[in-house]
Amino acid sequence: MSTSRTDAHKVFADLYRKTRSPEHQQKIDEVIQKSNDIFIRIDLMKKVDEEFEQKKKEESGKRPEEEDKSSKSSQSSSASSKTAPKPVKKTQDAGPGLGFLANLFGGNANITKFAKDTGTVEVGFLGRNSKIAPSVERLFKALKEDQIISTLQALRLAESQGWRHWRPLVYNVVLNFNKFFNNFISLDSLFIDEISPEIFLNRSLKMQMYYARHLSRNDARDIILGHVPELVKKDEKLSVKLPSIISGLNYGLNLENGRPKLTDAIRAFYVVSNKKVISWEEILDSLNVPPINETKFQGSPDITKEVETTLIKLSDDILTRMNKKEELHGLRQRYFKIDDNGKISFDFLNGVVDDYFAHHMPENMNSAAFKSSYKGMPHKLIHILLRDFQSCYTPILEGTVKIGTKNHNRDVLVTQPGLFKAEIEEINNLLRQLDAFNKKYPSFQYTFSNFNQNTSGGSVEDQITVNLLRLLAEASAFMGKFAEKINVLVENHLLAKDYESKGQLNERVLASKEKVLEEVKVLHRFIPYYDSTMVSGNRLNSKTLEYVFVDMAQLLFNYAVIYKDKFTVNKLTAHRKLDAELSALKAEYERLSGKTFDDPQNRFSPSEDQ
Repeated sequence: MSTSRTDAHKVFADLYRKTRSPEHQQKIDEVIQKSNDIFIRIDLMKKVDEEFEQKKKEESGKRPEEEDKSSKSSQSSSASSKTAPKPVKKTQDAGPGLGFLANLFGGNANITKFAKDTGTVEVGFLGRNSKIAPSVERLFKALKEDQIISTLQALRLAESQGWRHWRPLVYNVVLNFNKFFNNFISLDSLFIDEISPEIFLNRSLKMQMYYARHLSRNDARDIILGHVPELVKKDEKLSVKLPSIISGLNYGLNLENGRPKLTDAIRAFYVVSNKKVISWEEILDSLNVPPINETKFQGSPDITKEVETTLIKLSDDILTRMNKKEELHGLRQRYFKIDDNGKISFDFLNGVVDDYFAHHMPENMNSAAFKSSYKGMPHKLIHILLRDFQSCYTPILEGTVKIGTKNHNRDVLVTQPGLFKAEIEEINNLLRQLDAFNKKYPSFQYTFSNFNQNTSGGSVEDQITVNLLRLLAEASAFMGKFAEKINVLVENHLLAKDYESKGQLNERVLASKEKVLEEVKVLHRFIPYYDSTMVSGNRLNSKTLEYVFVDMAQLLFNYAVIYKDKFTVNKLTAHRKLDAELSALKAEYERLSGKTFDDPQNRFSPSEDQ
């Protein structure tokens, strides 16, 4: 406790600035909140450091001497990679008057002029025995402890989280300033004892390099003040320290605006060391610092690894959505007739209704007026659609099918009996409910205009209408799910055909051309006898089984849309949401990688989103 409180603050600052892992530093930040007493804070920090040091030794299995040796070796190799530059250029000409006397007696008029202009050097009589002026020390000691700590915390936050929000250029500018600021504030301890300019120049080499790189960007100040405070505001604990952080940032960003300038202070050490005036340009030449990278994040290995991992996930997300968009595009093209305005045409209904009337209705009802009346009422039309599906398509899904020609045909089994048992029973159930409804309310007038109004948020009070809407909603949901199930078989079939065209099929898949459908799951296999024509007494006569399965899915999907099945309608319009997601994901990919996402297949044409 004999240490003075002033000295204790210096010890605290030095301890706090030590380089630590994020986990280690977080623990330090936590323990210093436990007390306001500077001596207790120092003890707590030392204890945490000792714990982490012991943990590190246990994990590495090294003896303390080995670790010290390794650390020193690392530091010395780092330091030897660049030693303090000693620029040597022609000394500027001495001025008249006192300069002549100064030169005559071993002084230098240029140094005297530099000292007067910058306030960074004190010269003795006739310009001899130059030394660093106190103003330089004050430059390194002006910041208060709370400013230093809060600014370091903000810059550390920027280093660990900034890549999630910023482009590489912004991140790298802030990261470089962070490194400069850390090195700059660590140099104040050099002024406790009187040191030679050569020691300062060697110890400050990294600071000089980071500062030179910082000054090379005219936009560095705007970038840092435009981004770091905004990031701090997102952090609940740090946001309360924002005024202190901004003052700390401003101090570091204004080091060229006061007297002395930091560049002049740095030059002063070269001047005193070399006994001649050295320009900042000469120092820059000797430092030879590369510019800030504008396209690739230059963070720690942990950060660059996170960026790479995020880019891999983004690529997967983009490709997943592109594949989904391609799948939906295929579904829209295959099953729906969509005009240039994005409107779906249901003209096919005329053929379905005509065929049903021709086979199942009395001749006196087979007129355009009757057909129009049925097509205009949701409860009448759905009855026809389900009856038609039951008579034309369910036989193919539950029993044998005749294929060939009228005179030469044979019975084959396309699907395993029971594979579509649940769907066939549901059709029968819906038809029973519709029959009961139509018999109970034979004169009930309900148009598609009413239906559209009632399903678009309009309130419904009539109980008959409520019951009908419930029945229609049940039917539409069923048809949407049924369509999805048939579509899986169609997609599998198209995939198998694509593989076959490329010569990539194995014997098992080839055998599926005449193998009964036993399950509905995603795989490549053919629709059995897909290129054989059917023999039947309805409109499917002479149609191939491939056509029949595509037709089944097409009818069910369209029926689901007509009766406003939410799942199917959302599926049809999902490309809009996918486009928005793709745009955001690609923008994020471009921000992180510095390049656009490469889609070599160029899958989609501009007209597909009509």
